[in-house]
Formats: sequence, structure tokens, C-alpha cells
Amino acid sequence: MQTQVGEPSPDVSAEDEVDAYRMTLLEHLLELRRRVIFAGLALVIAVCVMLPLGGEIFEWLKAPAEPYFPEGGGFTTRKVAEKFLTYLKCSLFAGAFLASPVVFFQAWRFVAPGLYRRERSLALPFVVSSTLCFVGGAAFCYYLLLPIAMQFFMSVGAGDGIASQIEIAEYLAFVTRLMLVFGAVFELPLLIFFLARLGVVSASGLRSFRKYAIVLIFALAAFVTPPDPITQMMLAVPLVVLYELGVLTAHLWGRPPLGDDDTLWQGPAA
Repeated sequence: MQTQVGEPSPDVSAEDEVDAYRMTLLEHLLELRRRVIFAGLALVIAVCVMLPLGGEIFEWLKAPAEPYFPEGGGFTTRKVAEKFLTYLKCSLFAGAFLASPVVFFQAWRFVAPGLYRRERSLALPFVVSSTLCFVGGAAFCYYLLLPIAMQFFMSVGAGDGIASQIEIAEYLAFVTRLMLVFGAVFELPLLIFFLARLGVVSASGLRSFRKYAIVLIFALAAFVTPPDPITQMMLAVPLVVLYELGVLTAHLWGRPPLGDDDTLWQGPAA
């Protein structure tokens, strides 16, 4: 029986499964294009589903800020089509979350042929857990970070006689960027889990890299958040916790060590 490109023969032993998987660079690029197309189609369909709900989505997104506006403050716009474009962007934002299971599944399908058979069986847990992490990170940002951040920003100018008027496009960009960033960084333990299962990283290597990781985490938090210490800390601290959770994950479920060179990365040299 003829097997498809990228699928090892059923007679191949488990140890030789990955070695039996061979694709040229062009075949990898074609497969990547196929997965990107499927993910893109899912996103387009999800955006179309969410399009009639653009107004409701924006009302939901601006809720964390509204209680903290001083008297005379509120949202404003100076462009004719800005409100329509805001609703469209809200539909795109919500569509990204709606289509995320399909996007994660296509990412899995791209890397799965290079895994062992027992690892390819983790497709459903991967899709479910990655979606939950992505949505959970965004929920953490919306329900915990944004109210604190908006209260801080609004209280800075309170009582100085200046009415706070925030343009809706600027606010939408601020909120959606933070929620997407938190959704992405909450994938860290899951990423470490699969890298550990593949033997790319080890728990000992991650422990050795801890001090460098903390510096990189705070640098990333300073880069992707507004220039204030509160939001930076509220991103950096959960990231440090997620990194430690990833170390624990690698310790519990990582590939068992076979020797000194059992992983591709062991952390910085002592």
C-alpha cells in the first residue's frame, strides 16, 4: 500500500518514525501554505459570523474604562468612518478567538507528521488546552488587568480640571493589543510542555536559564505594555509564574533523560 508524502509506513518501528518522515524544503513550504490557507479561511468565516455583533463587542470592550471616567469625560471620535471601522475591528478581534481552535489545529497538523505516533495522538488535548490558555490569558487581562490599569490612568489627571476624552480607535488598539499579548503569553507552559516532550528543552536547562528568563520577561513586558510600572508588573509577574509552571511541566512530563546529551538545549553553561 502506498503511503502519502510525510506519512511513515505502518511497518516502521516507533524509534524510526521520525527518521522515516522526509520532506523537501519545497514540500514543507507547500504544506505550510496549505495550513495557513485553512487557518485564514476559518478566520474569514469567524469574522463574518461576528460582523453583526461589532457594536456589542465594542460595548463589552469599553466596559472596564467607563466606571473610571471623571465627570465630563468619555469616548470620542473625530473621523467620519471611525465608528464603522471600530466595529469592523471588533469583529476581527472576536473572530480571532472564535477561529483559534481551527488555527491551533492547523498548527498541530503542520508539526504532527514529524512527531512519534504516541505524540501525534495528543492533537485533541493540544487544541483544547491551547485554546483554553489563549482565552484564559485574554480573560485575565480583561477582568483583572484592564480595570486596574484604567483606574490608574484615569486617576492621574483627576481633579485638575481636564476632561478625559479618549479616542475610540486608540482605546481599541490599547485593549485588543493587551488581550492578544496576554492570550499569547499564557501559551508558555503549553509550549514548554511540548518542547520538553520532544526533548528540545529539559527542566534542568530551564532552571539554569531562569535568571536570564526573568530579565527577558521584564524586558518583554516593558516593550509590549504602556510605559507605566503597574501594567508592566501585571504582565511580568504572571509570565514569571507561567515560566515556573513550565519548569514543573517539563519536570513531570518531559522526555526521560538518556544521558548528558539527551536534549538539544540544556541551558547556559555553569
